[in-house]
Parts: sequence; structure tokens; C-alpha cells
Amino acid sequence: MHSSAFTQYTRTDHFDAALATLRRCASSAGTGDHHALIVSLRALNDQSLRPFFESLTRSTHWSSRIDGILGLAELSTPREIDPQLIQSLASVEDRSTAIRTGVGLRLLSPAAIQALLKGPDLPTLDRVVLNAELHRLGGTASDTGLRAAVADPSDEIAGLAAALLLERGDPSAWETFVTRISLRAPELRNAGMQELARAMLLYSIRAPIKSLIQLVQGDAYTMQTRMIANGSALILEPKLGQAQWKVFTAKERSQSALLRAGLQAMAQENHIEAGMGSSIRNGEPLIEAIADAIEANASADPKALATALEVVIDRANRQSAEWAVKRASGLPTALAAQVFEHLLTLFLSAPANTPALGPVVLDCASRLALINPSGLEGLINRSGDEPQLQETLILALCSAASPETAGVAGRVRGMLTRRGDALAVLAIARGSQSITPECLIALGSVAAGGGDIDQTLLVQAAWLFARHSGRTDKALAQMQPK
Repeated sequence: MHSSAFTQYTRTDHFDAALATLRRCASSAGTGDHHALIVSLRALNDQSLRPFFESLTRSTHWSSRIDGILGLAELSTPREIDPQLIQSLASVEDRSTAIRTGVGLRLLSPAAIQALLKGPDLPTLDRVVLNAELHRLGGTASDTGLRAAVADPSDEIAGLAAALLLERGDPSAWETFVTRISLRAPELRNAGMQELARAMLLYSIRAPIKSLIQLVQGDAYTMQTRMIANGSALILEPKLGQAQWKVFTAKERSQSALLRAGLQAMAQENHIEAGMGSSIRNGEPLIEAIADAIEANASADPKALATALEVVIDRANRQSAEWAVKRASGLPTALAAQVFEHLLTLFLSAPANTPALGPVVLDCASRLALINPSGLEGLINRSGDEPQLQETLILALCSAASPETAGVAGRVRGMLTRRGDALAVLAIARGSQSITPECLIALGSVAAGGGDIDQTLLVQAAWLFARHSGRTDKALAQMQPK
């Protein structure tokens, strides 16, 4: 009886369960799930995964090949894509996806861009985007192909090409584009100019901004278009942008217009004029708080700005809280941590309208985990009655992945929910070079599905279990793409 029972209840091999999860990264069953799992592994920034990403570049599945190229780039020093890997992709569509993703993640160096511009079958959009990214990086291509792109049927492509040519001292293409866009139906005209204003900001294209601002003042353009153009001008040409911002706020007095314009000025890290806050004041508490923050921003006093941003957060408006957190990131570290802790403390106290800040919490906690993990530890200890918030705070420790956050996770383990404890174990594994035998057993349990975490975190636990148990070679052998 004893012998029979023992054979039935032997310990589950957590490594086998971890391998089953890791094998899914190499599967291309058509569901697309493997892409999300690979992206999650890329987030680990783990050099021991380099052989896996190299194998993905030889996969028969297009998204896996691109994930392999990106994964290798993210592990490189400096972080950049090997252009030869992009050019080795068989289809134009795959190369385009890799190029645009690489630009979006800022993984392309000037040398890589120059090489890609010489490649065959380069679509016009890719050519223009590569030229724009090269401009942002301070370079110039010898054979741009921009002149031909001005005639492209897409207003977005033609406008960006014309803007780049004007930046290089060629106004004729810009004049051609202005005439062309003026003949479009209103909805197309507005959409095209909004995208162009965003692209000019993204790629630091300054020369057309004065013309753009003047163009969108006409009745054919909406308030939304003028606001987007103003936002780009505030950063690219601050004097012009601030002058136009004051014209806009004098004319547009709706609550939504004042709110959005106020956030634009509050968020500026360029010097702004004192007194701009008075342009939006209307007696409404949120607008008044933003106006005060604008004045604090203009004062160049970081302590005053931190205090003013806390008052903006106290108004419990999601959009303004998001902008306040982003602006606080530019403050000295101690003051930034102060603002982040203020928002999280407000959420923890949970007045009736504070749940509106929910979407901001993870971003804020992740920023705090990077600069002051001990502040996050205090909040975790105080959030026992709010398990969902507590789990969010611990998830932020996972993202930061440092020895300090691993230490915090180790100290809070044992006082958490089942999922919270699993996340703490994952945070320890991500932030530590080595872990204790007891923690390794716990990590194995999580990797085997014993922590109620989603699949993207489960695959991280599976890989980290393989690495910390010294079995990466066996894991990599099972992760070869099909």
C-alpha cells in the first residue's frame, strides 16, 4: 500500500512544465500567441536568450523572424539592428515591418539606415521614414528619393517628404504639397495635417512649423488640428508655439480646450513665459490647478513644480494625472519620487472619484520602482486591504528588474495573495543573479502554473526557472523554431 501510494504521488517535475510553456514560443500554430510570448522574453533583456533569438531569425514564420532580429538588437551594445538581417528577409512586407518597428523602437543607427536605403524594392513609405529617422539622428542620405515621394498618393507620405526637403533648403516641394492639401476634402485635409504635425515632432523637423501653424488657422481646419500643430510648435519652436498657444486659448474657451492646452504648457521642459497660466484660468478647480502648475513650470523652481503637480493629481482626472506623471519624470530624482508616491498614496486612500486614476497607476509605480524601490515597499506594506493595487505595485517591481527591487520583493513575500506572491518570486528571479534553493522551488511552482499569472508572465517564469536551475541548454534545445 505504502509503495503504491508513493509511486502515485511523486513530486511534479516543474522543469517539464516549464519546457512545455517555452516550446510554445517556437510554435507557429496560426493563433499568434507565440508572438506575445516572445515579446515577453525580449523584455527580460537576458543575454542567455541570444541563441534563441538567433534561431528565430531562421524560422519559417514571418513574425518570429522579425522578433529574432529585434531581440538580437535589444541585446546588442549599442542597441541596434543589423541591417543585413533585415535585408535577408525574403518579402518586401517583412522587411517593411522590421524597418518600421526598428524606427519605432529607435534601434536603427545612421550607418544601418544608410545601408537600408541602398536596399532593393524599398517602398516609398519606408524610404521617407528612414530619411526622417536619419534626420532625427543628425545625418543626411546622399540619395534620398524624397523628391519622387512628394508625388506619392498618400498625403501623409508626400507631406513628410516635402517637410524634409524644406528642412534641407528646398521650398518648392513644400509649396507643391500645400497646394495639394488645400484641395482635399475637409476630413482628409485635417487628418493629413494632424499626422504631419505629429511626424514633424517625432523626427524634429522644424523648418515647416511656421507655415504649418499659419495654414491651420483657416476655417477649413478643426480645433483638434490647431491644437496638435500648437503642441508640436511648443517643442520645436518654443517662442512661436507659445505665442500661438496664447492666441488659441484666447479664442477657445471650452473646458476641454483649456484642459488640453493647459496640459501642453504644463508638460513643457523648454523655458516657458511667466504668466501663461493666466491665459486658461476660468475658476474651475482642475483648470486653476493646471494654471498654477504652468506658472510653477515657468518659475524654473523644481520644488514648486513638484508641489503644483501634486495638486493637479489631487483633482483625480485621469488625463491630467498622466501628464503630471510624465512631467514629474523630468524633475530631480527625489522630487520625481515624491510626486509618484503622492499619486499612489492618493489611490491607496481611494476617495470616491480616485478609481478614475486606475490606468495611470502601473505606469507611475513602474517609474517609482526604477528610482526609489523603498518608497514602493512602504506602499506595498500599506496596501494589504487592496489586493489588486498591491499586485500592481509588485508587478512594477518585476518590470524594474534590479537588485534593489528583488530585495523589496523578498521582504514582502509571505504577506501577499497567491498571485502577489508569485509576482514577488518573479521579481526576485528577474532582479537577482542567483536565488536561494527555497526561492528556486517557489519559482518552479510558478513556472508550472501555480501562481495564477497570465501567459506572458508565465513564460518569463519558465525561462528564469531554467536559467536559475542551470538548465538553459536543455531549455534552448526545446525552443528551436518549427
